[in-house]
Amino acid sequence: MNKERPDEREAMRIVENVLGVALEHADTHGGVDYLSGDGRHAVEVTRVTDGRRRAGRVALDKSREADEPAGELRTCWLTFAPDTQPGLRTFVQRVHPVLVELEQAGETSFERQRATVHVIQRGPLSPIYRPLIEAGVERASAMPDHAHRRHAHRVIPTLGSGGTSSGSDRALGLLTDTLGEKQDNPKKLLASGVEHRHLFVWIDADTRFDIARPLSHEAPSWHDGFGLPSTPPALDPAITHLWVVHQGSRMGWFWDGQAWQGLRDRTENSQASSPTTNC
Repeated sequence: MNKERPDEREAMRIVENVLGVALEHADTHGGVDYLSGDGRHAVEVTRVTDGRRRAGRVALDKSREADEPAGELRTCWLTFAPDTQPGLRTFVQRVHPVLVELEQAGETSFERQRATVHVIQRGPLSPIYRPLIEAGVERASAMPDHAHRRHAHRVIPTLGSGGTSSGSDRALGLLTDTLGEKQDNPKKLLASGVEHRHLFVWIDADTRFDIARPLSHEAPSWHDGFGLPSTPPALDPAITHLWVVHQGSRMGWFWDGQAWQGLRDRTENSQASSPTTNC
């Protein structure tokens, strides 16, 4: 008997809240996850994620939890690096002492492309830039120091990959391409035999950036490519309704078979809390 997962229950509550229907767990022997009491709705819950990104995030967590690296920073540093590169388990331990040297040299930022040219030309900062390049740092910048906040300054790493998203339509296309590889979802929905067949898709911090970006946080005011998609999703005929929700931001889209709806204000706990830093 298949047990109901927490993310399935969470998806169920969102669907119930939006549609005003009562759902019951139905996946006891490999069928759809939920069926409505009136027999008109079937819901299958899935997740689109990247195993390599998750492995990178887990490795970086190990680095954060390890012993404090040597050297004292004058301020906190934000760093960005690819999430699929090797060596993330020791990322903070390798980068922290080099940023201490960069501060001592009077620098407040690092940019990989510019630094690579500097190293090729054998510039004076080459001994500092080279280990940052080897550690996979793409960018780094010193945060403004607030004298009234007394704390130990540290490296604040951010991981990312997958390119950039040109907008919601592009992200939707990449998402449906990925869903097309998951043949078990439409098979289960079709086998349910009901009229309204819903596929609920979770995305999260481990989803490719070019898929997750439109729902990971609010779009900047100057960018008009985000918001609701403007085209219908390319779905298997077995799927009549599509739900896409970011588990972190609580932002989402709902395709009801005719039009898109936003889910930001219709999901439970509409906005997950954001992590804070001491800097």
